[in-house]
Amino acid sequence: MPSPDETTPQDLVAACRRLYASIDRLDTKAANTVGVSRNDLRCLNMLAEAPVKPSTIAAELGLTTGSVTTLLDRLEKANLAKRERDPDDRRGIIVYPTPFLFKTLGPIYAGVAAEIERIAAAYSPQEREAAVRHLNDASSAYEVMTATDGT
Repeated sequence: MPSPDETTPQDLVAACRRLYASIDRLDTKAANTVGVSRNDLRCLNMLAEAPVKPSTIAAELGLTTGSVTTLLDRLEKANLAKRERDPDDRRGIIVYPTPFLFKTLGPIYAGVAAEIERIAAAYSPQEREAAVRHLNDASSAYEVMTATDGT
């Protein structure tokens, strides 16, 4: 690894690529663990944050409502998600994660979080602040590119 004086912006880009590839491999492992597709896993990641409406899933994943119905059928069959009536909209549905989702995938992602915390504990407060700032800035760069035509 280059010294701080030798680190270039291109080194940060390369580190981001490595991080993304590592996340991609872990997500593939997680999807394979529960027998779902990567798109299904993206939906499960949404559910792990909070219950959502099928329309939100469709918008986030770029799917039609029919495709979301099929996706949710698969996730319910695998006992990873459940649909319930929206208490505020008698025609609406809310999708919830199941305890089985957290039992099967929770340890994979919790292990990563614990390892990151272990590594970050050795950083100075300033290094942690810089790392958080960089990761947030990198996330913003990806978000900008997904919101534009890429030019």
